[in-house]
Amino acid sequence: MPVIENAEKNTVVTKTLVLPKSDDGSQQTQTITYKDKTFLSLTIQQKRPVSDELKTYIDQHGVEETQKALLEAEEKDKSIIEARKLAGFKLETKLLSATELQTTTSFDFQVLDVKKASQLEHLKNIGLENLLKNEPSKYISD
Repeated sequence: MPVIENAEKNTVVTKTLVLPKSDDGSQQTQTITYKDKTFLSLTIQQKRPVSDELKTYIDQHGVEETQKALLEAEEKDKSIIEARKLAGFKLETKLLSATELQTTTSFDFQVLDVKKASQLEHLKNIGLENLLKNEPSKYISD
C-alpha cells in the first residue's frame, strides 16, 4: 500500500465549495487547490445583489460606465492598491448585470507572503494564517 499512499500525497486536488445563499442574496463559491496537507491556492468568488446606491448609479449611467467607475474607484483605494502589489494575490470586481456584482479574490499560496498579506488593511480580516493552520481536507469537510 505505500505506493498508493505516496501517489495520494503527490496528487494535486482541486475542490469547489458552493456555500448556501445568505439572507442578503449573496453567494460564495470557494475553489481550493491542495497537495497532501498543503494549500496551493484559494479562489473566492462572491456574487451579490448591487446596493441601492449602485443601482441608482447604474440607472443614471448604465452598466458599462458603472463598471468603469468601479474599477477607477478600486484604483484609488489605497488598501486595494497595497494588496494588489503582493505577488500571489489577485482581486477582480465585475458588474455582471444591472442587479448583480461579482468579486473574485485569488490567493496563490506558493508565492504569497501570508504573514505580510495578513497585516494589510484589505486582507487582515480574512484570517489567512488561521486558514493555513488547517489541513485542506478538514477545511473542506467543515
